[in-house]
Amino acid sequence: MTTKRWFFAAFCLLLGLLLGVPFMVRGEVVIGLVFVGIMAGYAAVLLLTRRHSETTAMLSGELGDERRRLNELRARGAMANVLMTILVGGFLVQVWRGEDHTLFAGLAAAAGVSYGIALFYFSRRG
Repeated sequence: MTTKRWFFAAFCLLLGLLLGVPFMVRGEVVIGLVFVGIMAGYAAVLLLTRRHSETTAMLSGELGDERRRLNELRARGAMANVLMTILVGGFLVQVWRGEDHTLFAGLAAAAGVSYGIALFYFSRRG
């Protein structure tokens, strides 16, 4: 058992508390406990299956070799494409409905600008 293994579990529990405590403070204790339970369950599943599944090992931060790092990089790229498609699609739907589209526009702009800056940075860095 490494420190990183327990760091991930602690991080999941902290996230669960950050999600759940505001609901509990407002009197919605059941919803707050559900959030804590979901994150605790997620951490438990990954901790218990990471030795038997490469996917759950990578989800819990074990990117030891080059192949795992490349797979993780490909997964990030696929996720970015899906998110940008959703943002642009949501923007277009809101425009066509005549409703407020600024949230989708702002998120898509932030993604596009950060992509451009990162591309510039990494192309200069080598």
